[in-house]
Amino acid sequence: MNNFWRLLTTVSLGVVLAGCGLFDSGVEWQGGHYVLLWIDTPENISVYRELGSGNHIGRIDATVYALGWDGRYLVAKQHPGGDKSKVNYFIIDGAADSDDAEPQKVVVGPLTESEYLVRSSQLKLPKFSKVLESLE
Repeated sequence: MNNFWRLLTTVSLGVVLAGCGLFDSGVEWQGGHYVLLWIDTPENISVYRELGSGNHIGRIDATVYALGWDGRYLVAKQHPGGDKSKVNYFIIDGAADSDDAEPQKVVVGPLTESEYLVRSSQLKLPKFSKVLESLE
């Protein structure tokens, strides 16, 4: 009888883990050390810095729906918490970022559109070249 409960527990755990999509993810964009990666659902999409060996560290939380990259600066638009009525802007200076850097020290934002436009003009930031229209 003990083996029955062990088997039932193992099968149940497998069904639960498979059903929740625990290992479902995808890369929508990649540039330099950065990836736009979704986990579990396409709406849960964030910017990460690649650390190698399949490891990543978060830089900009979900829901990121547009970004640009020029080899130095990464710019992103985000609907915080998936709320499409709100738009936050972010800037990452790739030259100042590293695997050991804390996100709050290398990510500028959230910014309003007007704050972003001022910095964009000053820094000659890239255009938003990747837009996920389904999340816009």
